[in-house]
Amino acid sequence: MKVGVITFHRAINYGAALQTYALQKALTGLGFDSEVIDYRCDHMEELYKLVGGFSTKSVKQNIRSFMNYFPAKRKMKSFRSMINENMKLSPMYDSTTINQSNDRYDVFITGSDQVFNYACSDFDKNYFLSFVDDKQKINSYAASFGICEIPNEYRAEYARLLSRFNHISVREESGKKMVRELAGKDSELHVDPVFLLDASEWSRLAKDPDFDNYILIYRLNKSNVINDFARLLAKKTGKKIVNIGQDYIDRLKNRDFCGGMDTSVQEFLGLFKNADYVVTNSFHGTAFSIIFERQFYVETKQKDFKKNDRAENLLKLTGLTESIVESLDDCRLDIYRDFGTARKVIAEEKARALSYLNGICVDE
Repeated sequence: MKVGVITFHRAINYGAALQTYALQKALTGLGFDSEVIDYRCDHMEELYKLVGGFSTKSVKQNIRSFMNYFPAKRKMKSFRSMINENMKLSPMYDSTTINQSNDRYDVFITGSDQVFNYACSDFDKNYFLSFVDDKQKINSYAASFGICEIPNEYRAEYARLLSRFNHISVREESGKKMVRELAGKDSELHVDPVFLLDASEWSRLAKDPDFDNYILIYRLNKSNVINDFARLLAKKTGKKIVNIGQDYIDRLKNRDFCGGMDTSVQEFLGLFKNADYVVTNSFHGTAFSIIFERQFYVETKQKDFKKNDRAENLLKLTGLTESIVESLDDCRLDIYRDFGTARKVIAEEKARALSYLNGICVDE
C-alpha cells in the first residue's frame, strides 16, 4: 500500500516540518510505503523566498530583512537538509504536473497543517486533493481550517471540495462543525501528528545543546508578557534565557537573551528536551513541552487579546491548565503538573489516531 501525504512541508516553520516528519514516520511504522508529495505551491514558495516582495513591505521591514539575510539563509538551508535527509519525498510536482501522481499512490492524505485554510495557500485546491481522480483515495488527517468561519464567497467551493473526501479528520472542534455545515459529512477529531511519536523517538532526531541550566522562550506571536515573565523566572531561579528565533533587532533589544533565528529543526528539539523551564505562546511549543515533560508556562491570550484556542484546548485535554499564564503574578515555581495523566491521555489519543490511519489505508 503506497500512501502520498500532501502538506506544507516546505514552510520554514518548526511545527510544519515536525508534523510532516511525524505523520510519515507514523505511517511507515504502520507498515505502509509513505511519501511526502514534493508539491511546490507558487504562493507558498513566494511566501518563503529569502529575497522578494520589497514593494509590499515598509522601508523598516526591508531594512530588517536585509540585516537578517544570512541567518535566514542558514535557517532555510538547515530546514531543506532536514527534510531531504529524514523524509521520503516524491518526485517534484507543481500545479501543472501534480495530476501525474494519480497512479503513483493507492491512498492520498492531506494534513495536518492549515491545509483547509484558503488564506495560507491562496486557496490552492491541490491541498484539498482536487487533482485526485478517484474519490475513494481522498482522505485527511488532523487537517486545520485555521479559522472559525468560511467567507460566503468561498462556501460553495468548500462544499464541493469537502464532499469529495472519503474520510475526513480535522484538528479542531470548529473544523468538525464546518465540515458538517458545508458538506453534510461527519468527521473525526485527532491530535497533531507530533503526538504520534514519543519522547524517545523525538530524542533520536534532536541535537542537544552544548549548554544547560536555561529557560527557553519560544514565541510565535506577539506577546503581552513573555519576555518579562522569563526575566522574572530567571531572577527567581538564577538561570539564563535562550530565545529561539530572535533576529538581529531582537537581540539588540534583549541583550540578556541568548539564541538566534537560525536554529535548526534538530536544535529546536534539543533545546526543548533539555530546557529547565519553557515559556511559550505557541501550540507546538506547548506540545513539545508536554512531550518532553518540561516545567512550562503558556500564554494563551495573544497581543490582540484573542485566545490561542489550539494551545488552550491541548492543555485542557491533558489536564495541564495550571501552566496557563496571563500576567507576571502567574510566575510560580510550585505549580504541580500531572504528566502521568497527560501521558495516559496522549497514549489513548495516539492509539485512536493510528487506528484511523490504519483504517483509511487498509480500507482502500
